[in-house]
Amino acid sequence: MNEKKKITLRLIAAFLAGVVLTAVAAYVWITLKSAPAQPQEPTAPGEQTAESEPAPEGADLSKAFPSWDPESAALSDLVAFVKDCTDRSGPGYLDPADRVAVFDMDGTILCEKAPVYVDYCLTIYRVLEDPTYAATEAERDAMLQVREHAYTEGKTFSPEGITKDDLVASAFAGMTPEEFRAYVADFAEKTDVVGFDGMTYGESFYKPMLEVIAYLRENGFDVWMVSACEREVVRALVEPLGIPFDRVIATDVPYEASGKGDGPADKYNMGSDETILLGAPLDEVECGKSGKAAAIAREIGKRPVLAFGNSAGDYSMLNYAEGNPGHAGMGFLVVCDDVTREYGSAEKAAEYYGEVENNGWTAISMANDWATIYGDGVTKTGLPGVEEDLPAAA
Repeated sequence: MNEKKKITLRLIAAFLAGVVLTAVAAYVWITLKSAPAQPQEPTAPGEQTAESEPAPEGADLSKAFPSWDPESAALSDLVAFVKDCTDRSGPGYLDPADRVAVFDMDGTILCEKAPVYVDYCLTIYRVLEDPTYAATEAERDAMLQVREHAYTEGKTFSPEGITKDDLVASAFAGMTPEEFRAYVADFAEKTDVVGFDGMTYGESFYKPMLEVIAYLRENGFDVWMVSACEREVVRALVEPLGIPFDRVIATDVPYEASGKGDGPADKYNMGSDETILLGAPLDEVECGKSGKAAAIAREIGKRPVLAFGNSAGDYSMLNYAEGNPGHAGMGFLVVCDDVTREYGSAEKAAEYYGEVENNGWTAISMANDWATIYGDGVTKTGLPGVEEDLPAAA
């Protein structure tokens, strides 16, 4: 065979190979296109993909919110807002990265009248009731005053010359962060709530608000705790809810290197054999009022579209969400107006409803919007009154 024929045959063979490859590629493409979609790996709680974007309008609200009155207008407003944020075809669609929701803790998701804020109750227990702690005379005197006001009036009290933050810092000084959180968790698990029967401090979360948190996370919202309570106390209490430590903004507990001494922290380098301990209190502004909005800007770096609070300490946070320029936000104020199941106050509730109207927030009524607060088996017992004095400090 001459060279010319060989070249011709090679060209023909190459052409036929190309035809075969094109046919195979076309077959594979048609097969893949017509094949049923394969199930995807499940996403983490709160994490959404384009294919798994939820449809709130199809949700069974009786299952999602069993602790709410199904006729609650506040709940309907919340669900409508979430639907607007997650509807890809609507003008209000919000990218999951920008779905930031912030919650106060005491009085918003956790019992506030127990009989006072949980960090006060923790410190009362530490100084006056914990047999493993040798309190100073000054600590005991201060906490006896705090306890008397709490148990008779259900009100916080600041003894002259010493603050609650001072007491927390001194009563827990020398603990590592892990030890402090473990102490808080143990207290919450084992200590019964004062003024109620049937629950411990760790169980004293409002069931309706836990359902709101779960609902928001299922719909791609990033949920943060923003509290004036000490940060490590909040971390320990909300960890069982699945809220990670880095989603907690609160009043900072001062820490220092174990070998630092009295010098400034920026002049001392710790060694690998040292650890971090609770240190002396700092002259810092608590994470309350406008400090909450400032802390959100500093630690999240994004303006929330949803905010939930219950008191004047949360007004700035609610307004910060309501005024979000990127997407219309909503502020919800939980009003403790239930005098049967909770220690509500008609006078205080009227004040809060006035603030709601003036500021354009949405009120959540404990008395009218919630079918239950703490669930079955929990009853209000009344405050215990003044307890007998304890022996003098050793």
